[in-house]
Amino acid sequence: MTFDELVYIPAGVSYVATGDYRLNPEHPPLAKVLAGLALLAEHVRFDTSDPAWQRADQWAVGQHFFDALGPETPRIVTVARFPSVLLTMLLVVLACAMGRALYGVEAGLLAAWFCAFSPNLLAHGRLATTEIGLTCFVLATSLAVLRMTERPSAGRIALAGVTLGLALVTKYSALLLVGLIPLWIGTTVLRREEGELPGWLTFERVESAVVRKGLGWVAAMAAVGVVAAFIASLAYQAPGRFDIYIRNLGLLYTNVHLDLPPYFAGTFHEGGMWSYFLVVFLIKTPMAFLVLLGVRVADQAVRRDPGVRSLLFLIVPALGWLFAMAVTALPLGVRYVLPMYPLLFVFGAGILTSPRFAEGKGRAMVIGLAVLFAASSLRAYPDYLPYVNILAENLGEPIEWLDDSNVDWGQDLPLLAEYLRERDIDDATIVPMAWYDPGLYGVVGTVRDPAEVLALLTAPNPPAGVYAVSAHLLTRARWGTPPAIDPLTDLIPVVVLGHSIFVFEVPGS
Repeated sequence: MTFDELVYIPAGVSYVATGDYRLNPEHPPLAKVLAGLALLAEHVRFDTSDPAWQRADQWAVGQHFFDALGPETPRIVTVARFPSVLLTMLLVVLACAMGRALYGVEAGLLAAWFCAFSPNLLAHGRLATTEIGLTCFVLATSLAVLRMTERPSAGRIALAGVTLGLALVTKYSALLLVGLIPLWIGTTVLRREEGELPGWLTFERVESAVVRKGLGWVAAMAAVGVVAAFIASLAYQAPGRFDIYIRNLGLLYTNVHLDLPPYFAGTFHEGGMWSYFLVVFLIKTPMAFLVLLGVRVADQAVRRDPGVRSLLFLIVPALGWLFAMAVTALPLGVRYVLPMYPLLFVFGAGILTSPRFAEGKGRAMVIGLAVLFAASSLRAYPDYLPYVNILAENLGEPIEWLDDSNVDWGQDLPLLAEYLRERDIDDATIVPMAWYDPGLYGVVGTVRDPAEVLALLTAPNPPAGVYAVSAHLLTRARWGTPPAIDPLTDLIPVVVLGHSIFVFEVPGS
């Protein structure tokens, strides 16, 4: 169970069981509701007599919820993740459909290939969190609006509203789509007037477009907004009450207490790091796709083909997402820019429409890069969350580059339980990236405070014993004054489990 699932899964169960949304109001409910619905057949009991529920202490509720489940926790978490797996499968289908709509069948299949083998999509596509749902519905909205602008109809307008509404109730960053839709539609109106996007917009052209098409498209946009708002209100079981969504938006980040600055390349950047999400994208994206993306951009530049629809429906939202997250999001992981990936995968697949790459050596190169992309994913299995590309991997453990959900989100406690069990170790010191009892996953040992254990490991002559410490928590030794001993570089672990748990054995004197 990863860090955020401790809150999301019980919150979803509480929404379905009680209709009360007091837990985790700072995030929209859809992903949590889906997890709660998946658990209906399991007849999971939610304890409303818990004092933590009364005071809406979501972390304490999560601890109580899973403590009550005991050894059933791993199975219940797996069931709660099932909707995310289905959304990941849907995402692959949507990527194929988007690629086909823009570039043809072969490009659609290539885009689907990239989505199916993407380490980052696979990492978050098996978790009961908000990221994969948002990624799926962002692409769905882009595709729905594209089809609506090609041939408007009541059904296509309604579908665009539904997909937008689903995105909005998955994560608040989906509000970026509210700004993109007028851009998509407005540019389409002008483009249709001239047969292509005008290179020089005169007043007469704009006036003609607005008079002839504008009012109808304004009505269409309004209809999309109304449908989306209604869908959002349904997610709160309060039809027509979109004000609940707006009110909860003001609670964003209220339950997050970030006590560390951005971490990159082994260092905490006290003054912030505006390029954080860009470097995370470059490090956690397979090199084969980065090469393909570079070739795709260069090819369009050489051919002087702006690819207006590609630019509008793929590149603008992808770069817009990157910029918006750089300005507003906490520097906690590639998951914040996950919606970029399928958009860029579709764009990259469009290289098959270029005469240079439609056949012969160019086509063989594209196929070769696609195979290498899949191979890098298969090579990383099953450790997709800490994935870094081969260039970064050859320069050290992932934790030497990034931390938090980029590497260690508490996902490897089952590996630790297996390791300790095989070696008959029952007195290990455990410092997990988790706010729940590691014993729920069969881990035997003593859980100790991270600061206390770090003080021991960064000083000469620590007490003898076995220490199993979260990689994310080990990075904290690098914050502030450099320690006498850096446990990530000066201590030699006997094993690193899944790149996220370092196990040290300190011999007795």
